[in-house]
Amino acid sequence: MLNTILLIGLSGAILMFIGDMVLYYSKDDYVADGTLNPIINIMKTEGRTRLYIGGIIGPVAAFLYCIGYYHLVLVMNEQYQIWGWVCFLINCLGIICGGAYHSHCAYFGLIGRHDNIEALDEVHKYLNVQKAVSFGLQGLGFLLLAMLIVLKWTVFPRWMMVVSPGILFLISPFTRKLPKGLHMIIGGGWTNLISVIYYGVAIIILNFTHC
Repeated sequence: MLNTILLIGLSGAILMFIGDMVLYYSKDDYVADGTLNPIINIMKTEGRTRLYIGGIIGPVAAFLYCIGYYHLVLVMNEQYQIWGWVCFLINCLGIICGGAYHSHCAYFGLIGRHDNIEALDEVHKYLNVQKAVSFGLQGLGFLLLAMLIVLKWTVFPRWMMVVSPGILFLISPFTRKLPKGLHMIIGGGWTNLISVIYYGVAIIILNFTHC
């Protein structure tokens, strides 16, 4: 069962990454300036069908993510299982907010194409709040996960903390310095690639090593 749950979580992370690329991938890349404006400028030029598909992927991927997070309960040592449930619930709430945020990002392209600056600004303000809530919850959940691993309350070895999503997220500033092409894919999708890496390593550890 644990393997199946991990694979579902991995598929959710991959699908959300694909959703990112559908929404704003461009072979011309973009110059990160600390705002969403460069990505908005890309999405304004895209067709509606691409924006619809990219946005709808968000909630579907979040659903798979939630199933995958159940592994946090399964990998906990029995006496600490309550903490697995706490971590599971926080991460689920965070990714549900994240899936909604991802879905609503399509509005940047749908509204932006009409050059309605006031409407776009209103959407931008709302999504900034939604992003803060999502990232705050996920940050808390990822921090708790790293602590549980370090404390040896899970079946994972302590070094697994290094590839936990919260720690990998700290590398984000370095992904912005990648060359054109790689920056678009790795930098643009890093918030989900960190989970792809985590799930991949977890599957390898639980199947091919002795924890």
